Amino acid sequence: MRSNPPVLPEPPAADTTAPTAFALRGNMGTFGLLFTVLAFTAPLGVVFGFISVNISFGVAVPIAFVGVLVLMTLFALGFTSMTRRIPRPGAFYTYIGEGLGRPMGLGASFLALTTYGFNIIAALVFSGIAVKNLIISFAGASSVPWWVWALIMLGTVWILSYFNVELSAKVLSTVLVIEVSAVVIFDIVVLANGGPEGHSLTPWNPSNLFTPSIGILLLFSVGVFNGFEATAIYRDEVRNPDKTIPRATYLTIIFLGVFYAISSYALIVSAGTSKAVASATANPAEMMPHALLTYFGAFANQVIAVLLVTSMLASSLSLQNILSRYTHSLSVDGILPRRLSAVHPKHGSPHAAAFTVGGCLLVIQVALIVSGASEFDIYGAASGVAFYGMLLLLLLTSMAVIVYFRRNSAGASLWKTLIAPALAALGIGFALWTASRNMDLLVVAPPVGVAALLAVGYVALLGGVVVALVLKRRGSPTYERIGRRAQ
Repeated sequence: MRSNPPVLPEPPAADTTAPTAFALRGNMGTFGLLFTVLAFTAPLGVVFGFISVNISFGVAVPIAFVGVLVLMTLFALGFTSMTRRIPRPGAFYTYIGEGLGRPMGLGASFLALTTYGFNIIAALVFSGIAVKNLIISFAGASSVPWWVWALIMLGTVWILSYFNVELSAKVLSTVLVIEVSAVVIFDIVVLANGGPEGHSLTPWNPSNLFTPSIGILLLFSVGVFNGFEATAIYRDEVRNPDKTIPRATYLTIIFLGVFYAISSYALIVSAGTSKAVASATANPAEMMPHALLTYFGAFANQVIAVLLVTSMLASSLSLQNILSRYTHSLSVDGILPRRLSAVHPKHGSPHAAAFTVGGCLLVIQVALIVSGASEFDIYGAASGVAFYGMLLLLLLTSMAVIVYFRRNSAGASLWKTLIAPALAALGIGFALWTASRNMDLLVVAPPVGVAALLAVGYVALLGGVVVALVLKRRGSPTYERIGRRAQ
């Protein structure tokens, strides 16, 4: 006798309690959002300034990028499931709070502010270096220090972040198309030429990943995927977020994986497969300039110097926008002063939060300048902390997805909400463990300094947890609002 199937409970209704008075406004489509978050990753800077470092740890960089593409896709399956089930802005802040509790959610928001803050400091410092190098490439010398250009860059992105996000999207889209086109031209020319040794399947052979430096190789490959997770922070500013955010997230991951895999292979071919690792190890900073000189001539390095500046403008603007929206979310909930939650009546932007974020960045940048620290030391320390913090956020989010959907499993796919995020957590956890053991490769500092920088993310996380627990103990209504819940 055939029994009737059990009646499953309805999944939780969409949360519509977030106040419209604080909602940001925009009309970005899939590609506008795609370009906005891709700009954060600065793909030109990665290809022309970072992939050679990765090659120094092994020739299997292309297949490593393919592996990371798969890992991040597994993460995105759970991440985008959360965006559909919890239709509120806040991204990491909201999702980790829903899965792991309000204290951990607030801790994650403090960690996100710290992570993206260090990231934009690194981007601004790099932009100052890039402008100075650009002037030197044309004039032969530059008497203007790097920090002047970094301050000008900050002022530029500060102003742009005040306006509607669609203005930023147009700027970012234009810059991104130009920088990606430059890399594609490089790839086509080098791959068509075949380099000194011709083409080889060695960089694509998974067995070549299994070397003593596999952890470092995968760690650096994971690091350049930062940015795709920012799609969810723009929830109020896109058309049809339940479709736009997942589409943009997957497109970003696929683009970065394919783009970096092909571009790293082209760079390996340019030096010769058997010589690439030695070349990158000897002087990673010279590997790409040498390839440009060999296949395009001296003028190509000047072109790339220009595009690196515009690439860092795009990355800095994207980061300024992300920080402004995290600040806005925290002010809406009352964690930060409520006046920062103001939405511009014309532009629909978080203008008060954007102004405050820019002001804080100015103070920090001036303090770093006055400290007399080397721009290269600042960049290395800031980018290392940002990279480590992002790994920690991704791991916490994977865990939050699993916990949340175990409590709210009705209508949820076991593959998307348990298996995929569990596999992602294992892979990201391995990268985080590797980073913890090799923090000295991420930042150049004395052992005490390395330990202090390693602790930054955990201190930020713990700080948010403590604040939330204090609010709870006092019975503050602010505690109930953590995670962009009802106001």
